[in-house]
Formats: sequence, C-alpha cells, structure tokens
Amino acid sequence: MSTSPAPPTVLVVEDNMDTADSIARFLRVAAGFSVRVAYDGAAGVKAALAEKPTAVVCDISLPRLNGLQVANQLSGLNPRQLLIAVTAYDGAYTEELAYAAGFDHYIVKPADPFALESIVQDHVRRLQTPDLNGEPPSPRGSS
Repeated sequence: MSTSPAPPTVLVVEDNMDTADSIARFLRVAAGFSVRVAYDGAAGVKAALAEKPTAVVCDISLPRLNGLQVANQLSGLNPRQLLIAVTAYDGAYTEELAYAAGFDHYIVKPADPFALESIVQDHVRRLQTPDLNGEPPSPRGSS
C-alpha cells in the first residue's frame, strides 16, 4: 500500500475576509493544498506556531500585528517555511521593508492565485531536493 505525500499546508493571513477566503478557496480547490485562514496578525502568528505550515501568505496591513511584525516573528523560527507578502502597497520602500522583515516573496494585490500556487509548488519541490549536505534548502539561504 503506497501513501502519497500530504499536501502542502498554507496559512493565509488577511484581514479582508472576502480576499482571505477567496485565496484560501483557490489554493484548496484548484491546487489541492491544505489551507487555514487567520484574519489578523496575532492570530496568524499563533496559527503558524501551532500548525507549522509549509507557506504563509500574509498581508502587510493587518490589525493587532502588521505583516512585517508577523514575518519578523516567524522568519527565524522555521527557516524552511516560505513567507509570501501580498499587499496593496506597490513601492520599493515597502518591498525592501518586507524582505528585511523576512518575507521571501513580495506580491502586489490583486494577487494572481496561479502565481501563489506556482511559488508554493516551487518551494515544495526545492524542499524535496536535498542540498549537498543532504538537507532541504531554506528559502532564505543557509542558516
């Protein structure tokens, strides 16, 4: 009896419920991912710590903790967890802040759901391909 690998788990952290639920529905139905949703930054951190998702798709402008604070808290804890910023802020300064906070990707809204799926799938493939030391690579480079 062969077992197929579990689908990637994605946490969507977005305070706009329609946007969060639309992204989650697409990733669940079209991509086959296991998806959870949190509607504010503090709930997102709590869910990420408890569930250890493969990827976190996170808005930057959030109540309770903003997305930069979320990334700051999560990026050092699980170096193999992919952090994707999805934001309405289309500017180089905010993009620099996002990468400095620990995000691996920066996407301006409206986010292309197929691009999100592709980014997560590419990350999963990299995790399944060990480096020269036999370790899966981190999205943030060597740790």
